[in-house]
Amino acid sequence: MNCEIPFDIAQTSQLYSQLTGVLAGFSFTAIVIAISRTLEGARQTAPDAPDEVKGSLDEALPVMVCSFLGLVISSLTYSAIAGDAKNTGRASIEELVGGLAFSISGILMFYSIVLMLYMAKSDDAAKHGRMILGQFITLVSFAYICNGINDYNEVHFRLDGKPVPDWETGIIYGLLGLFSIYSIAGYLIYDKLWRLSGTDHQRAIKRLATASLLTVIACAVGVGVFSAYGSKPCDTPPPWVPISLMGVSFLVSVGFSVWLFLSRKEERRPWRGGSSSGPSDPSSSPLSA
Repeated sequence: MNCEIPFDIAQTSQLYSQLTGVLAGFSFTAIVIAISRTLEGARQTAPDAPDEVKGSLDEALPVMVCSFLGLVISSLTYSAIAGDAKNTGRASIEELVGGLAFSISGILMFYSIVLMLYMAKSDDAAKHGRMILGQFITLVSFAYICNGINDYNEVHFRLDGKPVPDWETGIIYGLLGLFSIYSIAGYLIYDKLWRLSGTDHQRAIKRLATASLLTVIACAVGVGVFSAYGSKPCDTPPPWVPISLMGVSFLVSVGFSVWLFLSRKEERRPWRGGSSSGPSDPSSSPLSA
């Protein structure tokens, strides 16, 4: 039975593999630059200056490293998908799993850029980047996953000669519409709502980066599991599998957006040398702004 779809999964997976490999190279370069800049800044810092340099690196570096590793794993995942693309049924669900890994890695990469802007003390640019990342890049990543479900439906429901169920279409467009409303509203009232206080942002950022990397690894393992699914090229998992993946993607995207929204802080005031106010509070790190 013919289960080919108009979308060329093999060609696209190869391109995504190349793209994630290039992005991983950029992430590695950013890590080297951040460490070099921190060491140079530490040598030039006055003895009585606040220890912002090391605190900035402690927050930014875990995100950079997890972003780099996630992009490398995503590149390998897309390479595996390209090799299995002749089995269109399996490839359609593998594409969805790989897309989730790529989306998470991409969000981490953008987040690391925001943190590097804070390290460079470009607060206005970092704030704007944080708003765009939290309210719109996360939306795009979720829309990317929803688009992947369309390829699955092209294979799964074409075999039965039936249209996509209304309940599935309703869930997809309902979540996408809800996320869009939240993103636009959050952007408009970004500076008017509450912020988290009394939170150890360094620890929270490390846990966020680690959890994201573990999710990417789980996606890579999932692609390996689905590569053994079915004995025919047109075999596809039941519809609850892609819907569950979409639900996970929705929670990840919204959760990351909410964290970026609530963890922002007031703009920092420039430090003045010779102040006797003592060391700065670690919880008010500039990267948490």
